[in-house]
Amino acid sequence: MLVDLNRILTKFPTKHLVYCFAYGSGVFQQAGRSDRAMVDLIFVVNNTHNFHRDNLTINPDHYSSIRYLGPSVLSSVQTSFGANVYFNTHITVGNLMFKYGIIDLKDFRQDLQSWYTLYIAGRLHKPVLMLRDEGLSDLVMHNLRSAVHAALLQLPEKFSEVDLYTTIAGLSYRGDFRMIIGEDKNKVANIVQPQIDKFKTLYTPVFKSMSDRLSITSFVEQDKSLENKLYHLQRLPQNLKNILFRSYKNKFNNDRILEELAKQDDVSKIVRNGICRIVFYSSLMQSIKGIPTAGLLKSVVYSYSKLNKMVKSMLF
Repeated sequence: MLVDLNRILTKFPTKHLVYCFAYGSGVFQQAGRSDRAMVDLIFVVNNTHNFHRDNLTINPDHYSSIRYLGPSVLSSVQTSFGANVYFNTHITVGNLMFKYGIIDLKDFRQDLQSWYTLYIAGRLHKPVLMLRDEGLSDLVMHNLRSAVHAALLQLPEKFSEVDLYTTIAGLSYRGDFRMIIGEDKNKVANIVQPQIDKFKTLYTPVFKSMSDRLSITSFVEQDKSLENKLYHLQRLPQNLKNILFRSYKNKFNNDRILEELAKQDDVSKIVRNGICRIVFYSSLMQSIKGIPTAGLLKSVVYSYSKLNKMVKSMLF
């Protein structure tokens, strides 16, 4: 798989790539999936316009008819709404079918640092296959730490390691309207179940950095004191904190909102609702964007495959 994907990268204007990863059931086996899934790729580029300009020359057939409007329009569509990602889908090279999303470096940074949309950040909460990294590993680790802070606020004092990974993997699915109309309801569990060791490898450095607040043996135990809850709230990504501030500014003193939230018995629900608000809008707008960017036929085919998976999961 790695050899095939690296070979695919040579067919793109790679001089613009600063980060690239593959993810999803086409890369890592998910429970309940026996069919051959499409591989998902994300290209982080240093200049969106220049990438589209060069890619239109190399791979014009990857784009829908919107390509005739030129790279400036493609760049504008990519960055104007949704999750700031432009997807080309149902691309075939050899015997491998894949889709790839393009995101500008500044938007990538913003999402991983602040959870502006949680679209790409959420994908990097789970194990991925790294294909290129031009010095962004610290940013990726920051995103993993944020995921653990958010998950621990939603978990009790004692829980299993599987519960922790399931909560983390589910962060970016909370509020995603596709989970209502098209995705397998067991999707998160199916992601985690066969990849426990990969999750453990991914998050062990974060756990070590929180060893004074987190104990992992045959189960996980955390300190649920007021001080510890405040510690996690203070370290949530800025966009999520901004949502909490706006939601509770009329109820609590602005300077003490996080301190007051830490005292609430339903702080886990408060954090969960804040995450839902981020995910719902970005996932909805990104899906709407997919109609002109993928083209009507590909959008229908993709939507049909999602609905077909949902029906199968309900029947079997």
